[in-house]
Amino acid sequence: MKKASFFIVLGLAVLLLFGCVGGGGPLGGVSTKPVDTWFVELLYKLDSQTDLQYEHRAHFYIDIEVNEAKDGYNAKAVDEEGNEQEEITVTFDFSNDKVNSLKIQKDGEYDYNLTGEFYDGSSKDLDVMFGTYSESIESEEGHWFAFRKDSSTLTGVSTSEGAGDNLKQLETIIEGLIKETTGEEVEIDLSELMK
Repeated sequence: MKKASFFIVLGLAVLLLFGCVGGGGPLGGVSTKPVDTWFVELLYKLDSQTDLQYEHRAHFYIDIEVNEAKDGYNAKAVDEEGNEQEEITVTFDFSNDKVNSLKIQKDGEYDYNLTGEFYDGSSKDLDVMFGTYSESIESEEGHWFAFRKDSSTLTGVSTSEGAGDNLKQLETIIEGLIKETTGEEVEIDLSELMK
């Protein structure tokens, strides 16, 4: 009887540890780091040999939350006010600070697959997701980056004291991360995106 009790207790301990019972244990569930609404910017890689290597391709607001089972994510495209854009399908897969896949699709128009990294900034304002993307309908590729919609980078850039410094710091971080991971030098001008 003691042996049976021991295995029952051991079994419950394992279940709690891995989050199968009790709403997620210390090792259970997925990371909450990417939970938020993100501004996602895609930069198209130009074929020309001019100084301009990339140009703006598209941007999206993507809302990410942990699903009810705590084993993955629910993601959706929203507008600037937070209303869901039902015509756009979004799926998100993330683990160990890696964006395994962020798919953004609209029937017959585009099919983007983004992969990359999560950079954990010193504050949420400086958190960045970034990487490369491919688009299967137009057969194109480029870079992407994302930052939180409510960060000072997007809110009150022209009026908030110090917001310009945050913007420049974020540009430097993104440029450095892209160079570090791809070897390519990219100039980012976020102020142009805010207009």
